[in-house]
Amino acid sequence: MLLAPAVALGLAAQVPAQPLFSDGFETGSACAWAASPGDGSEYSAAFSIPDAAVWPAPWEVAGGVADAEVSAGALRFRPTPTGYSLARLVAPVVSRDVEVRFTVRFDDIATQGVGFYVRQNGGYLQQTTPHGEGYAVFVEGFREDQGIGIWKEEDGHEIPLQILFDDGLGFVDGADYRVRFRAAQLGPAETLLQAKVWPAVEAEPLAWQVEINDSTPSLQGVSGGIALDSWSSIQSPSPIAAWTWVDDVEVSTLCSPAAGLGAPAVIDGSLQFAEGPVWRGDHLLFSEIQASVVSRFDPPATITTWNPASGGSNGLHLDASGDLLAAEHTGRRISRQEPGGSVVTVVDQFQGMAFNSPNDVEVLADGTLFFTDPPYGLADPGLREIPFNGVFRLTPALELSAEWEGAVDVNNPNGVLADGDGQWLWVTDTEQGELLRFAIESDGGLAAPETVRTGLPIPDGMCRDVAGNLYVATWGSGLELFSRDGAWLGSVAIPGQATNCTFGGADLRTLYVTTTGGLVALDSALQGVP
Repeated sequence: MLLAPAVALGLAAQVPAQPLFSDGFETGSACAWAASPGDGSEYSAAFSIPDAAVWPAPWEVAGGVADAEVSAGALRFRPTPTGYSLARLVAPVVSRDVEVRFTVRFDDIATQGVGFYVRQNGGYLQQTTPHGEGYAVFVEGFREDQGIGIWKEEDGHEIPLQILFDDGLGFVDGADYRVRFRAAQLGPAETLLQAKVWPAVEAEPLAWQVEINDSTPSLQGVSGGIALDSWSSIQSPSPIAAWTWVDDVEVSTLCSPAAGLGAPAVIDGSLQFAEGPVWRGDHLLFSEIQASVVSRFDPPATITTWNPASGGSNGLHLDASGDLLAAEHTGRRISRQEPGGSVVTVVDQFQGMAFNSPNDVEVLADGTLFFTDPPYGLADPGLREIPFNGVFRLTPALELSAEWEGAVDVNNPNGVLADGDGQWLWVTDTEQGELLRFAIESDGGLAAPETVRTGLPIPDGMCRDVAGNLYVATWGSGLELFSRDGAWLGSVAIPGQATNCTFGGADLRTLYVTTTGGLVALDSALQGVP
């Protein structure tokens, strides 16, 4: 039954990452370098340089380079054959928490590999002072199986941290491949490293192929330059003819939301299953599911009852007028509380069947409403009428559709959140421990889901900041953080079992987290979306 129309909710714009360095190595332009490396400014260089010219500044030879030149708008290089045939060029582009993207092409993949270092100290193996150090992605084809790996160089020794060997990578000579590599400091003593590779003519895969945390002391919390390595399995005295080609290099600063969060402060540890926090002007509203109330928090420390009969509300959301939308367990509906205090039904049935127990609700800028409907609030499984656990869409014209039908006892869609551009809808599947991403298609419906992350310990509600980073509340590990494109950025411990989150405060720089027993607040360097 549809009784009250949904209304539009405005969403904030997102902030793109800032490139530190980008280089297309194209002919026809002059070099152009700006301010000091590492200050967040954009760096770019395109070269009006004839073929066979040497690599221009800021690249310098660190060691082992037989040839390095510009050719057809790309850089190519190859090592001097030795007992360890490795060519390295370095550049003083400051890197610590960064993402690297570049294109690579091999002349003879069966003998070659290419590495890209960050936090690199300018050294070359143990042949320089200081000895080489840094983190790298390494793409290779010279062993029995092709591979992509994450390596470190420590005191001049190159050491693999994790390698995926898979001939299914399908590297062939003369083809372009895109590589993406991230290094992000998670805390004082640990760095998250992620990498993937794919054919340049294909769409980028969502998942990282290799991902590992490392705690090598000399590489923690340090900044360094960047470096490119060309490796050959051919050793002296045999000649090396094959080139390693590199193009379209870009290095961007990562804005780690975890690094900008303060220590969690417990505001109240005696609440009755807090959920669905939403900031409204100068105060926070949230559900206490077991008490069937909506509570109000006025900073710094006052909590009062705002709605004493909430219908077992869980997720809350404000519409464009500031009225409160609620996903009700007991009421088995999406409701709206109007200015006079009356509560009206927005939707409570699908094709004549009562919902299970709506859990969380999201509203797009055009007024489209998405909500999840797992069975958590059903007092008796026999009360179920809908034969699936769904993600539903309600249009401004009050057209209701089931966009995803999760199987009973297999999928439990829970938290739901849209990105700021209206391109993606994020959903947590608590039963499977997964974070899912749905593309929002041109007609407003959802495409088939992509699995962004598995193994999450009871994922629940979500929130995001203005940079598009996603904060996923979990009962087992606090907040799990993801970039706007789904890259995992680490975890933040929260006292208790985290159920949901939102940003609030006068400047939207306070991250509020509800738990099964309380309300927690953390200061945030990044502004959030309420």
